[in-house]
Amino acid sequence: MERRATRLRTYQRDRRKFACICYTLTLSWLLLALLQWLLISVIAQLTVVFIEYYWISLIFFVVAMVLVSIFVFYERVRAITGLNWLMCLLIVEFVIIGVFNLAALSHWQELLVWCFSCMLLLFVFVLIGSIIPHDLTLDVVILFVLAFIFLIVTVWFAMISILVKVPYSFVVYQLCIAIVVLLFVMYHAQTINGGRFAEMRLNDYLLAALILFHDFTILFLLTFYQQLVLRFIAGATTTARPVSQDIRGMGYFDPIIGPVEQDYVDDDDNNSTAAVQ
Repeated sequence: MERRATRLRTYQRDRRKFACICYTLTLSWLLLALLQWLLISVIAQLTVVFIEYYWISLIFFVVAMVLVSIFVFYERVRAITGLNWLMCLLIVEFVIIGVFNLAALSHWQELLVWCFSCMLLLFVFVLIGSIIPHDLTLDVVILFVLAFIFLIVTVWFAMISILVKVPYSFVVYQLCIAIVVLLFVMYHAQTINGGRFAEMRLNDYLLAALILFHDFTILFLLTFYQQLVLRFIAGATTTARPVSQDIRGMGYFDPIIGPVEQDYVDDDDNNSTAAVQ
C-alpha cells in the first residue's frame, strides 16, 4: 500500500514537472514569435522586403509543415538528444518566418493586441481543460466527428464569403475553426497534465509544446482578417492614411472577402449584374 502511494506521488511529481516544462516552452516560443513579428511590423525596411517577397514566408512555412510532420510521425527523431531540440527550434522559427508576410501587412498595435488575445485564449482553455472533470481523451472520436461537421460548415461559409460576399460570413468561418481548435486545446491540455485515459509520455515535452504552439498559430492566423480588413484598433488610433502606405511605402488592396460595400442586383433587361451605388 505504501509502495503504491509512493509510486503515485512520484508519478504526480513527474507529471507536474513535465507540464511545467511544456507550458514554459510554449510561452517562451510565443514571446519569441511576438517579438519577431513586432519587429517586422515596425521596421519599415523589413516590412517592405516581406511584403514584396512574400514567397519567402511561403517557402519557410511549407518547410516547417514538412519538418513538423517528420517530428510527429518519426519517434526516433524525437528520441535523439540534440537533433530533437534542433528540429523543434527550426520548426518554431520557420513557422514564425512563415507569418512574416502577414505581420508586415499588419499594424503593430493590431498585431500586439490580437497576439496577446490569442495567448490569453489559449491558456484559458488550457486551464479549463485541466480542471473540468470530464475526460475528453475518452471522446476523441466525438471530437473528430465534431471537427468534420465544423469543417463542412467552414467550407460553406468560406465559399459564400469569397464568391457571394455575404456580410460577415467569414467571421462565422473564423468562429467555427476557433471552436474546433479550442476543443483540441482542452484535449491536449488533458493529455499533458495526465491523470486521464490518454496522456503524453514524460519524454515528449517538445512535442507537447509544439502542439500548443501550433494551436496558437492557427488562432492567430485567423485574426489577420480583423487586423487587415476590419482594423478595430489601428483604424481608430492612426491617421487618415492607411498604415501600409504610411509605414510600409506600398498600398494594401482589399481582399475579396469581407463586408459587402456594394449591393448587386440582377438586371433582367441586360441579363447582367450591375452595381447599385
